[in-house]
Amino acid sequence: MTTTSFLSSVLRWLEAGYPDGVPGPDRVPLLALLRSTPLTEDQIKEVVHNITATRSTALADGQIDQDEIAEFISDMTHYDAGPENIRRVAATLAAAGWPLAGVDLRQAERGGDAGRATAG
Repeated sequence: MTTTSFLSSVLRWLEAGYPDGVPGPDRVPLLALLRSTPLTEDQIKEVVHNITATRSTALADGQIDQDEIAEFISDMTHYDAGPENIRRVAATLAAAGWPLAGVDLRQAERGGDAGRATAG
């Protein structure tokens, strides 16, 4: 799904759900809902590219940790990274052989709760 088609579907959803406009009390929860949208595959690729770039601060200590992934996602999207997006980026990094520290990859694979595991 392209950004344009996603935005169009969101606007149609808003118009259907709020034909007279979004009332004040609903605005903050609605924005929070929209902010938690999962990253697209292209966005994940962009985060991975940026976090593994030669001059990346994330590689300074030889490992990439959860906070560094979250920071790169937030810098790109201007939103909180969210645990699902962090896990998806971490899984992509791990699959490419990048050293990770303190990232729960089992949860990314199963989509459920699991204990902390360190890859790397």
